[in-house]
Amino acid sequence: MNLFVVSRRTTPPNFTNHMNTRSLSLLVFVAMQLVFAASQGAESGLKFVAHRIGTFRSESCCVGDFNDDGRPDIAAGPYLYLAPDWKPRKIRELAGAVDEQGKGYFDDFMNAAVDVDGDGRLDIVSCGWFSQSSQWFRNPGVDGALWSERLIEKNGNFETGGVYDLLGTGRRNVLVPFVSRTVWGVLDTDSEGKRPIVMRIVSEKNMEFGVGVGDVNGDGRPDIIRPNAWFEAPADRVGGVWKEHPLGLGGKDGKAVHTAQILVFDVNDDKLPDLIASTAHGFGIYWYEQRRDAGGAIVWRQYVIDDTWSQAHALALDDLDGDGVPELITGKRFMAHNGNDPDAFGPLGVYYYQLRRGPAPTWTKHVVSLGEGIGAGQNIEVADLNGDGRPDIATTGKWGGPVWFENQGAR
Repeated sequence: MNLFVVSRRTTPPNFTNHMNTRSLSLLVFVAMQLVFAASQGAESGLKFVAHRIGTFRSESCCVGDFNDDGRPDIAAGPYLYLAPDWKPRKIRELAGAVDEQGKGYFDDFMNAAVDVDGDGRLDIVSCGWFSQSSQWFRNPGVDGALWSERLIEKNGNFETGGVYDLLGTGRRNVLVPFVSRTVWGVLDTDSEGKRPIVMRIVSEKNMEFGVGVGDVNGDGRPDIIRPNAWFEAPADRVGGVWKEHPLGLGGKDGKAVHTAQILVFDVNDDKLPDLIASTAHGFGIYWYEQRRDAGGAIVWRQYVIDDTWSQAHALALDDLDGDGVPELITGKRFMAHNGNDPDAFGPLGVYYYQLRRGPAPTWTKHVVSLGEGIGAGQNIEVADLNGDGRPDIATTGKWGGPVWFENQGAR
């Protein structure tokens, strides 16, 4: 049994009628202090400078050293942007179209940098909603030739996907797609793609889009998390049975809805892994405290991180300020359903939430970008893109990108 409690409370009707003047004045004072603290969070923190290196209206990007020169590059849409000049080099063709209002789609809903064929060069793993397939693009060397496309699998509509260290080998080389059923496969084949990439079935049940990978129960094995359930990894990941545990992520009051990436992290520092998720096409970013009942079973309690803006469709955790505690990084997706989502035309932004861990953890919101027409698409990448030792942020979307944000440290 799972327990969900939203941390915020609503005010009873006519509550203020029963308050005396002194109590009301105190409440106003506290509210003003909270507003002041929020504004301080927005003005303090780290300084980021936006570098727009492209204007292509696709929704996925990835970071990796594609030409083996020791510097991380960015791939997004049909282009590869090699550091340090970031000039676009066309590497592939993409099906689809997006107009100047952001309506339409390019069928490229995931980008991940992985050496799929073992030749020492990073390739790009992708997936498509309309093609109902996942595929990889082989890096032949960045000499101007287009990269050939090879099929991984057909598996219905691919919302996006992630590459994880599911086997505990220290390598992020396992594809877990965001599809209705739950499957995974090791990204390992030959240069011609003749050795098939085998997708292993965890569950045939149809579930909401959204995936996470992490050790939920502390047994040392990475589990698979979906909005509707988490699957406990067996000792034998290939031949064993993944045990299903009920869950409800992404919506209010424990309702399972379409989420972005699901993150596993001990938020309150009680040595039990917690979960972080968002409503991908609505309002709400949440964390879920893991508790144990009298019998030792896992139960969950839901807390709101932020529900003031919509469509946090990409989540990432990384230590941006070097204090040893990762920040939650996210941004507003643009025209996900061509303008038919809640607050679809609200201001685009990219944000990070600074976590103060403890029994009553707090999240302070900081603006990376607001009012620049920059949000996030299907994913957010974090890497040191200019070699100054500070993690930077890369993102793209149907607003036209990619953009990387240079982390210049404390304001």
